[in-house]
Amino acid sequence: HYKGLPQTKRIYGIYPVYGSNGIVGYHKEPNVTSHGIIIGRKGSVGAIHLSEIPFWAIDTAFYITKESLSELKFTYFLLKTLDLNNMNSDSAVPGLNRDNAHSIKIKIPKLQKDREKIGEYLSTFDQKIELNTQTNQTLEQIAQAIFKHWFIDFAPVHTKANALASGASPEQAELVTMASLSGKNLAEITALQHTAPEAYHQLQQTARAFPSEFVESEMGLVPKGWEAGTIGTISASRREKIRNENAIVLSAISSGELIRSEEYFSKQVYSKNIEKYLKVYPLDFAYNPSRINIGSIGLHKENFIGAVSPVYEVFTPKEHYHWFLELIMNTNYIKDSIKILSSGSVRQSLKLYEFQNIKIIIPPSNLIKIFNHKFILFNQVIDKNKNENSTLEKIRDELLPKLLNGEVEL
Repeated sequence: HYKGLPQTKRIYGIYPVYGSNGIVGYHKEPNVTSHGIIIGRKGSVGAIHLSEIPFWAIDTAFYITKESLSELKFTYFLLKTLDLNNMNSDSAVPGLNRDNAHSIKIKIPKLQKDREKIGEYLSTFDQKIELNTQTNQTLEQIAQAIFKHWFIDFAPVHTKANALASGASPEQAELVTMASLSGKNLAEITALQHTAPEAYHQLQQTARAFPSEFVESEMGLVPKGWEAGTIGTISASRREKIRNENAIVLSAISSGELIRSEEYFSKQVYSKNIEKYLKVYPLDFAYNPSRINIGSIGLHKENFIGAVSPVYEVFTPKEHYHWFLELIMNTNYIKDSIKILSSGSVRQSLKLYEFQNIKIIIPPSNLIKIFNHKFILFNQVIDKNKNENSTLEKIRDELLPKLLNGEVEL
């Protein structure tokens, strides 16, 4: 009873709809009324997903159910060791052949309680990985919200200007701005002076860094002392050949990162001779002009000089402005500007000089430094969680075969 469920037929609800590559939407009812495992049959062949709640499996996937959720978790981890994605059948439409999968020989613990114990133990790794991932998403959202509050909505400037306009003294306007920046009320801000003087002082310095009025510019009203400029005002093109055939090759991906190509792509996507490739220094940005429409402008966050294909554009931010540039790329304004600029050509493409001509409002560097200090603290936690996840995945994947063959017992 595998059923297709096109988007037009879905009525939004709480039940996940699974295709071969995971959740593709939600529906008001399930076609599998228990927990289960979903296995990619066509498309993402052999991809394995676990649903702990009832779900709808569409016809590009197989599914498995078991009464015991703990044993189902064991089966999920077992299936992940079987390399099902390499069992593509040779027919015209590639897919996973059920008979081929059934013929795989496996060795598992005899007793159900032992299988359940392994399933529960290994799923604690996944739970911690998921928690770290969710924490990182929350931190990224908070950083983006602070960025928008300060540099897009100019909320602290509006708060200070409105307070002064309604007759507040400069000191009162500063307190109101501190409240706006911290999400606290005036009584809490006043108390902070005694309970946490260091935090109070930092907040006061931040509030003072914002002006109290707007001035006219070619981009309309901008905070006084800020600049109506372009992306090119705070970045410069860099085109240096790498001349080192052992350099690590990087690729820009849609999440806005520059990552090691060999770790991301299953086959080598770059040429063997990379001497003509371009250097990318730490905190440089790079993008492929013909793939700009998917939003892949990557910031190089690792501490080595990497290389990108000569078709790429590379640019280096003005000192202190790298995080500002990274976050402004995520705004709808920049995304829409890129779409408009790149949509004229037959194959969407965006030259660096066109990208650098996009108009932006630029805060002064003293305020950027204050923002960077906050942002770096977020990044430290995010990096710690990412590293912990890599370690947990490694331990889990090394333990799995040992638990299955009885080499390690719980």
